[in-house]
Amino acid sequence: MSLDAVVWAALALTAAGSLCAYALALRRLYLVRSDLRHRAGEERLRTVAVALAEGDLPQADEPAEEDLELVAELLARYSRHLTGEARSNIARFFERHGLVEREIMHLDDRAAWRRARAAFLLGDVCSLRALEPLLRALQDPSREVRSAAARSVGRLGSGDAVEPLVLALVERRVPRAVGGQALLTLGADALQPLRPLAVHPEAEVRAAAAELVGLLGEPGDAGLLISRLRDSSAEVRAKAARALGRLGAEEAAMELRAALGDRIGFVRANAAVALGLVGDRASASALLEVARSDEFDPAQAAARALARLYPQMLWSAARDRTSGPHLAEAADLTAAAR
Repeated sequence: MSLDAVVWAALALTAAGSLCAYALALRRLYLVRSDLRHRAGEERLRTVAVALAEGDLPQADEPAEEDLELVAELLARYSRHLTGEARSNIARFFERHGLVEREIMHLDDRAAWRRARAAFLLGDVCSLRALEPLLRALQDPSREVRSAAARSVGRLGSGDAVEPLVLALVERRVPRAVGGQALLTLGADALQPLRPLAVHPEAEVRAAAAELVGLLGEPGDAGLLISRLRDSSAEVRAKAARALGRLGAEEAAMELRAALGDRIGFVRANAAVALGLVGDRASASALLEVARSDEFDPAQAAARALARLYPQMLWSAARDRTSGPHLAEAADLTAAAR
């Protein structure tokens, strides 16, 4: 290559590098200015958002489209504390200004990012008009859209969303963390439609329902969960046992003791955990036997349950070197915690 060619190549590379640096600088400037405009808009609209959160219905001129979206974003920060009239006012505000219908239409947009953005935003406008379109969006081809729809369905607070959300979880159409959080967000409103799902024909649905009843349920749900300890599915039996432990269902103690003899190891392990949580000291001898002789997970769970219920029995058994490692480990942990 001639000297002139080398010189021209160096000049070309220098020019290209300069152009890239210039483009990056422009991009950075654009992002900074965009962020500043966003923050300025938030400051300008904060009064409207606070008024809506407090239950007032501002009678303002027709806001710009970007202003409506900013108000919705601001309200998302307060949404956990919004109830009753405040939610109704927020829904009327966004319905009146057309944001709800516009975002519902965007759920059919060709661009997945636009559908996902609409699905996410509709969860913050408190309008039940969005519920059915969002439930349909749980079938969207895009995982991001389905996830945004699940999050928003939970925030709308309707029990009608429970079964579609559970099915979306079971069919793995939405991430477990997203779908589970949506159901937990529904809180007590989820219980009534959730209970019948504990006897659903599909085992995966029964298992999910048992787990959720354990997280959201009341003492009166113990009977429903006790019946699931005899389910044909090991997963359902295990989830029911753990749920009974979470509810502290003392009346389930006898059935949980029986579950220590289940043929499936992880069911026995969950039964042991549950017995520790419900405080059933009468199961101490059975737990000791499981801790001495069972496979790893049930034995470890039984030893730790015994430490919770009857530490003196645990320490006595741990002195016998033939009792196995799980009792010794649980005894050490218990002693260290004192």
